[in-house]
Amino acid sequence: MRLIIAYLLLMFAAVSAMAQVNVSGTVVDKENREPLTGASVIIKGADGKIKKFSTSKKDGAFAMSVPSVAGCRLEVSMMSFAKKTIPLEGATFPLTVELEPGSTLLKEVTVKADRIREQGDTITYNVGSFAQQQDRSIGDVLKRMPGINVEKSGKIQYQGEDINKFYIEGSDLLGGKYGIATNGINHDDVGAVEVMENHQPMQVLSGISFSDKAAINLKLKNKAKATW
Repeated sequence: MRLIIAYLLLMFAAVSAMAQVNVSGTVVDKENREPLTGASVIIKGADGKIKKFSTSKKDGAFAMSVPSVAGCRLEVSMMSFAKKTIPLEGATFPLTVELEPGSTLLKEVTVKADRIREQGDTITYNVGSFAQQQDRSIGDVLKRMPGINVEKSGKIQYQGEDINKFYIEGSDLLGGKYGIATNGINHDDVGAVEVMENHQPMQVLSGISFSDKAAINLKLKNKAKATW
C-alpha cells in the first residue's frame, strides 16, 4: 500500500511539473557582463497583476514556475539600473537579462530586499513596509502584498490558489476558521508574514512531501505573543 501511495504521489508531481513553464535566466550588467545579485524579477500577467516574483542570486540566476506565460511579461529592476521589460510569450529560456546603468529608482510595487525576502520555498513579507495608516487588521495589509488576495470573509489565496494552512507562530490554532485572525488581529501586532510555498501539512510517507499550495504563518511581535 505504501508503494502504491508513493507511486501516485510521484505521478502527481510529474504531471504538475509538466504543466508548469520554468521561467529562468541570468541578470547581468550590460557594460561589464558581471552578474547582478539582488535584482527584482517579477512576472506580470496580461492584466498587470503580479503572478510570481523572485530576486537574482549571487550568480545572477533566477527561476520561477508558472502554469502559462501567455500574455505575460518579465520586469527586472535594480537600484542604479534602468528597469527592463521582456515579453515572455514565445521566449526561449534561460534568458540573459542585460540591465543598463541608469538613475531609475525602484517603484513602490518593486520587490525590495527590506520588504520581501526569499529563502528556499519561504517568502517573508515585512508587515511594516506594506501597512498604511488606515489599516486595522492584518487582512488589510495582506491585500497589498504581491501574490496574496484576501476575500471579505477573510479567506486567503496565494498566486490564485487557496492556501492550505494558516499558522500563528507556527501553530494551527484556528483550523479552517482562520478568517477570525485575518479580520481580527491588529496589523501592528504582526512583524512579518511568511508564505511557505509547496507546503505539505501532513506527510503521507516519511521523506515524501508534495504540494502545489502554500501556507501562511504570522510572526508576531513580542508584545502580542502572550495573547496568542
